[in-house]
Amino acid sequence: MAHKILLIDDERVNIALIKFGLASNRYHVVEAVDGVEGLQKVKEENPDIIILDVMMPNMNGYEFMGELKALQGFQTTPVIMLTANETMQDMFKLEGVKAYFVKPIMIAELVSKIVECIGENPEE
Repeated sequence: MAHKILLIDDERVNIALIKFGLASNRYHVVEAVDGVEGLQKVKEENPDIIILDVMMPNMNGYEFMGELKALQGFQTTPVIMLTANETMQDMFKLEGVKAYFVKPIMIAELVSKIVECIGENPEE
């Protein structure tokens, strides 16, 4: 069974590229365009891992992390952050983020980190 990934990003191009790359690695990708929609998808979809952009309208990645920590049963869901800012590593560690990638990202590296966080690649 494919692992379920929640991808939260306000840039449709990023969503399309990442979703295509992860789907080609047989991951099931659910998408949201901001933190508010992302929280709703967390509750509905119960993802194995969350890939989260930092800068988004309505609710940014940091606000989302605070809300996620308050949701019963989702405090240990692994989160990988996406950012355009290379200097945010310390902030991510404080939030309990498993990894972060500076955009543009390489799908192979992202898949490798997903495998490290949640287990085997569904292709195997």
